Amino acid sequence: MENLEKRQEKLLILVVDRDNDIGKKTGIKTPIIGKENNLEAAKSLALADPEESDANAMFGALKLYEELVSKYGKENVEVATIAGSEESGYWSDEKIRRELDEVLKTFPSSACIFVSDGITDQFVSPIISSKLPIVSVKRVIVKQSESVEHTWLLLGRYIKMAIFDTRYSKIFLGIPGLLLTFIGILYTLGLMNIPILLLIIGIALFIKGFGIDNSIATRFRMLSKFISSHPLVQLRTFSIISSLIILFIGIYSGYISASSTLPKNAQLPSISEDFYYWLGMLPMLTGQFILGGIDLIFVSLLLVVLTYSIYYIILKNIKFWRTVQATVTLIWLWALLKRVGMVLSDTSSATVFGPHVVMLLTIGLLGIPALTITFIVTRYMRKAYASYFKKTK
Repeated sequence: MENLEKRQEKLLILVVDRDNDIGKKTGIKTPIIGKENNLEAAKSLALADPEESDANAMFGALKLYEELVSKYGKENVEVATIAGSEESGYWSDEKIRRELDEVLKTFPSSACIFVSDGITDQFVSPIISSKLPIVSVKRVIVKQSESVEHTWLLLGRYIKMAIFDTRYSKIFLGIPGLLLTFIGILYTLGLMNIPILLLIIGIALFIKGFGIDNSIATRFRMLSKFISSHPLVQLRTFSIISSLIILFIGIYSGYISASSTLPKNAQLPSISEDFYYWLGMLPMLTGQFILGGIDLIFVSLLLVVLTYSIYYIILKNIKFWRTVQATVTLIWLWALLKRVGMVLSDTSSATVFGPHVVMLLTIGLLGIPALTITFIVTRYMRKAYASYFKKTK
């Protein structure tokens, strides 16, 4: 301050409202520059909330302004109030930095006295120091015990945030409320006891401790994005999921069909003469598995192929003709494997001239010209409708 007096440098008395109580409670825009403007703003804030610590800081800054003006003159001293935003962290600090730049454009100063309510010093001081030196920090706290008042101010802000700020109320009110509701339901049903209570608390702590709630929330966000995605994407996804479910059901049906042919109380084969018995049973078990599951397995595959047919024809994609070829191929393979299952499961008729063997050979031989005709026809149709379909990378 002695150096300031000698050089007659310009001194800025600065009040910083980091959470913008001035804007929220009075509607006054910051930065507020000059004695009269700050006095009116401080009065408005004190009337809006007599317990507001920022109003006390503004009055303290005005008192200090009067003292310094009498010593250095009005041309060398100015008072200003700047504010952050309701969003804490970077966005609030960035707004404080911008408003400080505006103040310095209006009143270029070489030093600053920071007037604080005692709560925001550690957050705001680095921002101010990056623009101009802080020659003094004045804390304005309502007279009682400074440490007690400081504690109560902090506690009051935290309680207000926990109740009214949705970011924190979900944790401090929502989760305990849900837990108490659940405990009340169990108590009403006569199911409440200490072990169950400990189990509920333990599960809640486990979920929060390992971040399972965040993982579930991420999955829900992905699901919401999928629901709002393009209908063609939804069509493909649902068809793949449905086909996988049908495929697993088909495999399980084949397993049930094969296991039903086993003798009761059957044991796994041991390294003995029983091994040859099981080796002889293998064709029959394979045939029963095919007969029991082949229909659903091929339905799942056909569902995917038909879905892609619709997908490609809507997009006018030339790959549509491949799905036509794949559909005919799948039908032929289904008929062929169905007959293979009959041949393997019915060993009594599996002779060279047995009905199942003859039908198997017939289907195999007829499938070759059918596939050939399909490939020729689809190749011709692809050229005929070349103007509708287009190639894609």
